[in-house]
Amino acid sequence: MRSAFVFLVVTGMLAVILAAGCTGPGTRPEEGSKITDLSAALDRFTTGVNTTLQGMDGALASSAADLGRTGIAGPEANATLARLTASLPLAQDAVTISAEGRIAAVMPEKYWGAVGVYVGNESHNRQALQEKRPLMSPVFPAAEGFDAVSIRWPVRDETGVYLGLVSVLVDPQRLLADQADRELAGTPYTAWATDTDGRLIYDRDPGDLVGRNMLTDPVFANYPELVALATRVTVEPTGSGTYTFTPGGGGSPVRKEAVWATTGLHGTEWRLVVAREV
Repeated sequence: MRSAFVFLVVTGMLAVILAAGCTGPGTRPEEGSKITDLSAALDRFTTGVNTTLQGMDGALASSAADLGRTGIAGPEANATLARLTASLPLAQDAVTISAEGRIAAVMPEKYWGAVGVYVGNESHNRQALQEKRPLMSPVFPAAEGFDAVSIRWPVRDETGVYLGLVSVLVDPQRLLADQADRELAGTPYTAWATDTDGRLIYDRDPGDLVGRNMLTDPVFANYPELVALATRVTVEPTGSGTYTFTPGGGGSPVRKEAVWATTGLHGTEWRLVVAREV
């Protein structure tokens, strides 16, 4: 009996969390608002994210060129990484990794203890070292204590010899929240984002859903229309759709409409979704 009671309590709590998260009712839109307004908001959101990612990518390309001239370790490398992190407020840190897979330099200084650590066995580092091309990793649990992505560029010296790579670590939730808050402020819209596996990587509404897979996590099982929409989101680069859900606490069913688009770098894609209550 006790285990059944605990199950019911936990299930009820998850329902409340879900209703507050990406499926929450949000703010009721003004009368007469059109789907074109929703698409315009999505365009602003997507453009902002694209611009931010491309700016970070360009800064990494420039730093890779500087490191090719100075080498990836030592005071000059540290200076290059310090300039890189100073120019990218969303970057948690910047590192160089040798062709053999060891951290050669890192900034800020509080991470200097990591110099010399072998990281070539980590899947995202292994891919970058093997392919020797610019990449953005999938979301992964970083040693710094949050789910992160890394953007990295290969470093070659002036004769073309491969020295390793330069990488910055970014919190995607922070990056997406920065753009969503800027572009959707004052609108009745909410926003969320997934990767192409269905993992929720950002949710503008409060809740504890980020990091859960919208296609497979049991917390979404009672919301089949949302799962169906999320399935489309993962496979279709752009689109629109609707879904119905029942808020926690026994409220009336709520209908939402959503539009989505794609952003990303170097083959890694995120789906950005903007939604409103109908």
